[in-house]
Parts: sequence; structure tokens; C-alpha cells
Amino acid sequence: MALVLTASLVEGQGREGGGGAQAPQANWNQKMPWGPLEVAVRLRWQGLPLTAQKTEPFKVFDNVYYVGIQVVGAYLITTSSGLILVDATYAETGDLVLDSIRKLGLDPANIKYILVTHQHADHFAGVGRVLQAARGARVGMSQADWEGVERLQTPGQGGNQDTGIRLTRDMVIKDGEAITLGDTTLKVYVTPGHTPGSLGIEVQGKADGRTFRSLIPATGINPSPELTRPWLASMERLKKMGPWDAILPVHGFLAQVDLPLEPRELVFAARQPAPRPKTAHPAALGPAKINEYFDA
Repeated sequence: MALVLTASLVEGQGREGGGGAQAPQANWNQKMPWGPLEVAVRLRWQGLPLTAQKTEPFKVFDNVYYVGIQVVGAYLITTSSGLILVDATYAETGDLVLDSIRKLGLDPANIKYILVTHQHADHFAGVGRVLQAARGARVGMSQADWEGVERLQTPGQGGNQDTGIRLTRDMVIKDGEAITLGDTTLKVYVTPGHTPGSLGIEVQGKADGRTFRSLIPATGINPSPELTRPWLASMERLKKMGPWDAILPVHGFLAQVDLPLEPRELVFAARQPAPRPKTAHPAALGPAKINEYFDA
């Protein structure tokens, strides 16, 4: 029921009202579970150079590391035969991704695959810079999003954004495709909605002798009305493909944070983190919480 209501609301944006006037567009991302956090995060970095968003890399699971920047995620997956990078952030911050990989004691030259979740410049534009350090790495996107990247990288088509070093079409990823490197297999799903060919990437995170079924999804709403129903269908599909143990967001503000926070939580959050079962991994919120997220 909630998803049906959302469909009617989102599809209404961009339509012309009475008398031919353009109907005002609502920012439905702000009404999503991540809305308040996204607004706060974007305001924090507004007006600053992108390179100011440098942050320390960190381990998520024994085989998965965060190597992105403050606002845009990028994940490095280690395997027995090399490295897999998911997203490369902006053109201006591709070097920060490389710095983070080196800070972990790993060599970017060992990157064998770069998978791009979707065709927005804050995710693909740094790929060309990474490729200069990871010569021979394969780059994978869906067909629809390769086409989008090629349009954006056509002179005069990318607007004011820096779309980075021009990419040559490489791996065209199909829905349900498995990508194997050494002892690791990722499953990739084409989940249109955030962009026409957004990818959801399934990763088996390893820690303490256990495996956590994790998903890197592109969950944000696209304001284009024609992508509303595909987006809703993709969210429903990803939920049904569960159970998922963890969500690894492509933007930190898309994480599953309970908002709004009460004053007590704001005051004590850093000092008294909520207790978690000893058997749980910090990144593994579990299927019930993830299903709540998709339902919202």
C-alpha cells in the first residue's frame, strides 16, 4: 500500500497543471528515510572543494573496505587474485580513492575490475584516473548506463560537471550476471530507477569465520516521472531477493539511520552506542531492518 501511494505521488511531479503551467516538483528524496540526513550532509559540504571530502578508508568486512569520500561511497573488495573496485567518485577525487587504497597497504595496479553502479558523474567520473593506475582493469556497467555515460562525456553534453577522462565501452553487464575473480563471486542485478540501468551488487562479506550477504544498491529516487515505476519495481525486487544481512550504501546518507534522533540520542550517541548482540557484525543490521528500509 505504501509503495502504491508513493508511486502516485512521485509520478505527479513534473506534470503540467491547469492552464498549462508547470506543476511544482517535490523533492521526494527528502521524504525518504534518508531525507533529513542527506540535507544535513549536503549542507555541510556545500561551497567547499570536492577534495575537502577526503576521509580515512576503513574495513567493513575482512574482504570489503570503504575507499570513498565523505559524501560518495566507493568499495574495494579483496580476492585471492586481485582487487575489485565498486565506483570511483568524482573526477576531482579519483586520486583520493587511489590514496585510500594505498593507505590500506594495497596496490591499485592489482585492480582487475571496476564496477560502476550508475551513470552519475559522482560515481563514474573518477574511473579514468583510477585506470591510469590500474592499467588493464575491466570496467563494467549496464547497457543503458554505458549509453548515459557516453552522452555525458560527449563534448557539450555534460553541463558544468567534470565527467573525467573519456571512457571506452568495455564490459556490458547483464541482469543476474556473475563476476568471479579468484575465490570471490559477485552477483550483479540491473535495477532501473535511480538511473535507467542502475546496478545492485551482491557481495559476500566475510568476518569471524562467517559470511554476510550484503548488497550495494542505488536506492535514491530519480525525479524523472518515467523512472518512478521502474524504481518502485526494483526496490520491491531487491527486497524479495533477500534475506540480506547488510546494505552498503553508495552515499553515506543512504544508510539505515533512525531519524529523527531525540536529544538524548544526540547527546549520548558518541559515548553510549546502542548495545548490539555479540554475535552480530556492526555492519549487519539483519533482514528485518533491511526489509523495513525497503518498505519505507
